[in-house]
Amino acid sequence: MRPHATAAASWAACLLINLFAAQAHAERTEQCVYERDPVAVSGEIHRQRRASASSDAWSAPRGKKETAVILQLRKPLCVMLPDDVNMTPRPRRIHTVQLLSDDKLPRSSDKLHHVEGTVVFADSTGHHQPVLLEVKQIDEGSQRTTRRH
Repeated sequence: MRPHATAAASWAACLLINLFAAQAHAERTEQCVYERDPVAVSGEIHRQRRASASSDAWSAPRGKKETAVILQLRKPLCVMLPDDVNMTPRPRRIHTVQLLSDDKLPRSSDKLHHVEGTVVFADSTGHHQPVLLEVKQIDEGSQRTTRRH
């Protein structure tokens, strides 16, 4: 084989590999959700308490305990979160979301809850989790989940 034919074959192989890699990355990214995307997820509901980090007029006084409702996801959710350096969205697998709702949310339990809502990113340190879910609909819980040890 001639040298230029070998170089052309190598270049074509390299191009083909990059094409498949780009397609695989696109498929992974398509399965991830972005901010303001609607989602349906399942998991256990828990309450998380911590001392208030701020003391402005809109939040709890400094030192007072705040409680957040957290959904421990049954399956990880891929979310395109901005990185800390240049705010470029990168896929991240998350295992918990903070639930936001004007309605009363169910108590903590090991029952499996199905939740539909809109993904929102935390914009302050007042949130307990970096990913929030504005709840549109939530069931009251079905079967008990099995604990993994």
